[in-house]
Amino acid sequence: MARLRSSWNAALLRASTRWSGRAERCAAWTRRGVERCRRWACEGARRPGELAPPSWFAIALPFGIAWYRALGGTAWAWCRASSWSYRLLARALGGPAQNGG
Repeated sequence: MARLRSSWNAALLRASTRWSGRAERCAAWTRRGVERCRRWACEGARRPGELAPPSWFAIALPFGIAWYRALGGTAWAWCRASSWSYRLLARALGGPAQNGG
């Protein structure tokens, strides 16, 4: 029984690590998206008339940033919550020997 519990515990901790990695990728995606919006707004303001009037870029910038932060932040929070829940479940199944108690 202890061996089965140990293998479940190890599997849950691996799953927690995978979800934590996904959370980091979500945060990186959000950072890249926000930087991309800012870069496009700066480039659009420097080259008027090429794609759209400069004011359009200034108006669209907060919406683009909010889009990336809303989607990326939600995905990041979901992945972090999943990681924590797997870790808590692993601790609960770990028993006194695994928890040091």
